[in-house]
Amino acid sequence: MAALTQAYENFERPGLVVAYKISNVKLYKGALVGVNASGFLVAMAHGTANLKFVGVAGETVDNAGGSAGDKTLNVAKSGSMVFKAASGFTPAIADLGKEVYANTDWEVQVSTAGLTNQYKVGTLVALETTSTDGAGVRVRIDNYSL
Repeated sequence: MAALTQAYENFERPGLVVAYKISNVKLYKGALVGVNASGFLVAMAHGTANLKFVGVAGETVDNAGGSAGDKTLNVAKSGSMVFKAASGFTPAIADLGKEVYANTDWEVQVSTAGLTNQYKVGTLVALETTSTDGAGVRVRIDNYSL
């Protein structure tokens, strides 16, 4: 195929927020979310097989009473967010720069211990308190979301 010989419109769309069709579930704002084997958005959970991490839910959408694909949800694909430290994970300054794994849709950990499926969701960049006053970590999701 020949190289361009004139301007080409590639329909650029900034990839910071993308809308995904959700499964027949309720997803909450701030949740780590991924697509399942059918391609529909679900909450990240280490006990669920074949998920691909896509980002963080930017809103709450309830499709529990509908069919998969009936509703869409806007997902943040980059940036850093604060998540709860999973039970058994006590964040320390030495953890900065380590990759984190999803335990639930709002809990992360640096170890793979106890995880049925190991889904990397970002890099730990700071120790912070969650919005619910628990031990938390700021996670940068850039380059981890699909």
